[in-house]
Amino acid sequence: MGKIKLDLKDKRILNELDRNPNVSLSHLAKKVVISSQVAEYRLKRLLSQKTIWGFFTLIDPGRLGYNLFRVHLKLKSVSEEIYTSFADELLKNYPTFWVAFVSGQFDIITDIWSINSNEFNLLFNRILEKNKEIINDYEIIPILEINLYEYGYFLKERVDRNKTTLFKNLKNGKIDEKDKKILRVIRGNSRIPFETIGTKVGLTRNAVKYRIKSLEKSGIIAGYKMMVNFVHFDHTTYKIFIKYNNSKIDQEIQLLKYLQNYPGVLSHTKLLGRWNLDIEIEPKNVKELQKFLITIRNKFNIIEDYEFIQIIEDYGIDFYPEKLPA
Repeated sequence: MGKIKLDLKDKRILNELDRNPNVSLSHLAKKVVISSQVAEYRLKRLLSQKTIWGFFTLIDPGRLGYNLFRVHLKLKSVSEEIYTSFADELLKNYPTFWVAFVSGQFDIITDIWSINSNEFNLLFNRILEKNKEIINDYEIIPILEINLYEYGYFLKERVDRNKTTLFKNLKNGKIDEKDKKILRVIRGNSRIPFETIGTKVGLTRNAVKYRIKSLEKSGIIAGYKMMVNFVHFDHTTYKIFIKYNNSKIDQEIQLLKYLQNYPGVLSHTKLLGRWNLDIEIEPKNVKELQKFLITIRNKFNIIEDYEFIQIIEDYGIDFYPEKLPA
């Protein structure tokens, strides 16, 4: 596919969906000042050309007592087919949230759910044993929480970006089999109508609506997000891993506030281990990335060390994996 061109109406549509991914077509059309038919046509085009990757329901298994573990994997010299097959296995055969191909010291990053560290150790040892001819080295980092931001740049860069916090282990929610079925249906498409969900799970429209509202109230559904293809905006995604100077830990609040006000930052993740913070950012170019690094390094003495990697490809994401342990 050639270079994608986005006009002002496309950007207005993306801006509204950034703020509210589940906005109705009629309301979207009114906001963008176009007809509902044109809004529907343009939205379908943005989806078909993969400018919009998808509309995701931000399901938070941390509210159900699960813990998330990040694994950095260094692979042996294997073919591209084996490399891709292994990534596919990670995403489909385990309780995996995310898989990506990256540059740098490691080749793959994956985030995997488990009830606790002991259960994760058993699971990961099975992965190692099954793939000992593929995996060369690895690093495991427990995730404390992930904070996702609105993009905030489709029309003009804005600093009033909302933040959604995910994956803290709070264990204050409870769901039944009907709830689980609903979450499976909407995890990869938050815009599915209540009637359609009801048909799939055997409930009325009103029963589905009530259950979703209850899941939102409990925080199990933390929110909704449109995800876009950064290539269509000539942006590249990087991760910056930061190690704190713990004697300056009081600066963390100011650092995190700065990140929320910086439109290029997609998320920040609090980690436990060698790195304290993971900043995901998609600058326009390497020069802008370097400028950002110099700025935060000079502005915040809490930053003791850092390194960055490029996200070569997001292989897959699943906010409610089929393989979550019971």
